Amino acid sequence: MDRSEAEKLVSEDCRQYLDNIVDMLNAPFFRDNGMEAVRISLEEVEVRKKVVPSDRNSNGFWHGGIIYGVMDHAFAILTNIEGHAVGQNSNVNFYRPGRGDIISVKARFVNVSRSLYHVYVEAFDGEKLVASGISTAFRLQEVHS
Repeated sequence: MDRSEAEKLVSEDCRQYLDNIVDMLNAPFFRDNGMEAVRISLEEVEVRKKVVPSDRNSNGFWHGGIIYGVMDHAFAILTNIEGHAVGQNSNVNFYRPGRGDIISVKARFVNVSRSLYHVYVEAFDGEKLVASGISTAFRLQEVHS
């Protein structure tokens, strides 16, 4: 994805960080797994993924690993907008099987401190909540607030 494509997805408040956002949208894991950004702001990121046969488990439901993978990358985009951050932990709860053709994920900040980000992440199958969790990232020193 190039800058002009990314500009269409980002809110005005994060345009100054467009290079960081483009890097996250071109990450091999994101790109090669068919994820796409829907909306990006300094407060919330929305990502979706079209489910392919290899994303399903033996019962035909979404594999937990693919759900978490989309959740984790939405979290990564949000926490790397202003600078670099690395994930420390995630706690994810799964509520129901995903059955549809699109995984939709929203990530938003719960708390931001000088050294940590805490992010609430939700995965949906249509309007139904499939999984949610809290992920924590360590803000690397080059990030200043």
